[in-house]
Amino acid sequence: MSTTEHDIVLMAAQYIPKEQRISLLKNLLEIYGSIYRTSKITKISRPQLYRYLATEKKSYPNDEVTSRIILALLEVKRSWVKEQLKHLSKDFNELITKM
Repeated sequence: MSTTEHDIVLMAAQYIPKEQRISLLKNLLEIYGSIYRTSKITKISRPQLYRYLATEKKSYPNDEVTSRIILALLEVKRSWVKEQLKHLSKDFNELITKM
């Protein structure tokens, strides 16, 4: 059974906290400069992106949407994304150790 990059990223997305998902989206939006371009690259609708970025009522990307965000980020900032995921992993391991 071959595991594709999408499958690996989808598995990793399950462990990303909600606020970090929004942070990844904001980074992607900063790179592409507009909701329109970000929407085209990630295949996430513009209204959906606006909901995720709204400040008054929080809506968070699910695992599939988060994986699309990560895949788009990997195209332009591979080492940065890996560092972010390693940092999350380190934080998670520290919590487990405290248990």
